[in-house]
Amino acid sequence: MKKWIVAVLTVLAVGILLAWIFIPCRYVLTVTTMPGEERVYFLPVSENDHFQLQFIHSVHLSRVVEEYEMKGRSLKPVRLIYEDTAIGMPSNAGEGESFEMKNGKYYITNLQGSHSSLDLNIGQVKAEHTINYHDNSYLLKDSIEAGSWVRIAPAYVSNLELWRGVKLQ
Repeated sequence: MKKWIVAVLTVLAVGILLAWIFIPCRYVLTVTTMPGEERVYFLPVSENDHFQLQFIHSVHLSRVVEEYEMKGRSLKPVRLIYEDTAIGMPSNAGEGESFEMKNGKYYITNLQGSHSSLDLNIGQVKAEHTINYHDNSYLLKDSIEAGSWVRIAPAYVSNLELWRGVKLQ
């Protein structure tokens, strides 16, 4: 009888360990080098949290901040903050959105739509693409070669996938 209980407990423990290793249960923001998904960087996050993508505009050379909320496998834009309305930047809000100027910056809030991912090229000179999450900032060119094309997306990953990837630093 004791051997049977030990065997059942062993099988149960191994099953729990395998589930913990292989079942996607960790919510992360992935930064994948493209094309061909060569390398994946992970930033452990919490669902429904916000993060910001910050960069220096290539023409205006002023700071732009895009804020997103992570919902499941989607990124919902929340807010856009910028300093110039000329080339490449909106001069007003879209339908259902709010536009205001304060302290020399433009704010568009209540942004509409959602994205499954964001693609960008890591700036080689002045762009300084940075992910801000909670009180931490991750300058992408510190982890990923400048000039690289990356895809940013929320995902659920297993602990094994998390171990195989590289944590953003």
